[in-house]
Formats: sequence, structure tokens, C-alpha cells
Amino acid sequence: MVPYDMCVTSTGDVYFTDFSNKSIRCLSLSGSVSTVISTDPLVPLGICQSVDSELLVTFRDKESDDYKLESHSRRLMRHITVTGDVIHKYEYQEDGQTRLFTLPYRVTQNKNSDICVVNRTIANAGELVIMSLTGRLKFIYSGQNLKKKFCPTAVLYESLCNILVTDLNNNQIHLLSSNGEFLKFLLTQNEENHPVRLSLYKSMLWVGHWEGLVKVFKYRL
Repeated sequence: MVPYDMCVTSTGDVYFTDFSNKSIRCLSLSGSVSTVISTDPLVPLGICQSVDSELLVTFRDKESDDYKLESHSRRLMRHITVTGDVIHKYEYQEDGQTRLFTLPYRVTQNKNSDICVVNRTIANAGELVIMSLTGRLKFIYSGQNLKKKFCPTAVLYESLCNILVTDLNNNQIHLLSSNGEFLKFLLTQNEENHPVRLSLYKSMLWVGHWEGLVKVFKYRL
């Protein structure tokens, strides 16, 4: 078993993607682990609870290169029930031909139903892909005023639907408006060192780092 990403649902259950077994598994409040969805032949990557208390999950195939896509490559996201029924699939833009993702790494959704996906485009860089619930592409964010390539690793929405995203290469946390407008960097480089994960509970921002350190900050605009 290789857990890749996880989310805690409103019921307290923990759903996580199992990279090696191509499945979505659940850790219940009782401590038992069960496979709830097989995703074979696709590999599940990012996962979050959707606003309708179902799941959003990103996927990739295993046959093609990470960043050199071919006609048979599969890179997509699905809105699914907790039992695996597909509600909606997101793979191409509205023209039905242009891919939405190269490697959809992480996913989150705001209370207004917009979906934000961390899309890795090369090994050490990427972008944010923001779309409506219906799959309409709204905007792409590729960084602002940076010395190195933008390398997003984690993303979340806060209560006002602003977007927080970690930038591994630049040791920053970017704050964007819900429309994708860059607002500011939350922390200085002296405060951050290779941030890779984010969690926000009320006014407390938890930041996980590449080296295994976790820092907690008071979050305020």
C-alpha cells in the first residue's frame, strides 16, 4: 500500500488514494481500513471531499511518460460518489480535444463549487487549473514575480474562497483571489523553507515542509 493523498470528510472518515493498488481506501473512525473503490487501470492521485459530500479524485495512466503525453495517455479528474459511481468526468476543455491536465497532482473545491487542480507540467514546475463545476476552464495561474519556476505542491480555499498555494521552488505561499488574481505572498523566505503541504482550521494555518517540519501560523488577510 502506498498512500498518495488523503482527505477527512464531514463524517470523520479518512479517504485516501492508494497509488500501488490503484484504489481508493477508507480509514473509518473505528480504525479499520477498507478498499471502497477500485480505479484499475487508472492510478488515483489527488483527492478531496466535494461540496455535495462526495469525492473529487485525479487520475493518470501508468503506460505513458509523466510529462510527455501521447494520444492514448489518460490524465483526468472525476467527481464520484463514495461508492465509485461517476457523476462527472473532466479530461478535456470545451472543444473536446484540448487536454485540461498534464499531471493532475492535487485538487480542492470551494463553497461556490469552483475546482482548483495543481497541474504539474514538468518535473519541477506546474500551474493551477481553475474550472467551474461543469468543467469550463476559468483561468490558469502560473506564478507571479518569481525568481524560479512556479512549483505548486498543495492548494486550498479559505472561507472567502481565496486560494492558498505552496510554491516549493520559491519557498513561498501564494495568496490568490477567487478569480485567480495574485494578491500577495503570505510569508517571507525567512519564514518558509520548501513548503509542500497546507491545512487551514479556523484561523490556524498548518504548513508541512519537505524536511519533515510542520509550522503553525495565525492566518489573517
